[in-house]
Amino acid sequence: MPDPSLRPGARGTLVSFTVIRKAPAAFADEPLYAVAIVDLAPEPGEGARRVIGRIEPFDPPPRLGAAVQLARHARSTPVFAPAAP
Repeated sequence: MPDPSLRPGARGTLVSFTVIRKAPAAFADEPLYAVAIVDLAPEPGEGARRVIGRIEPFDPPPRLGAAVQLARHARSTPVFAPAAP
């Protein structure tokens, strides 16, 4: 179930990522995908949070420290994309 506090457009900073080249059976239809660690920008009334999700696109590879934003949820997982300027 997606975290309801993660709203589309939530912004953050890419801390780390890895590309999964051999997917587990549950992701067999996606043989190549990237998992990322993102520091979310604090929202009023809450502290900073670090979340794990996916990042798309990852070709070319994203840069560590890049600004990202929550694009959508897929399989209950947050999916981040490069942030719009």
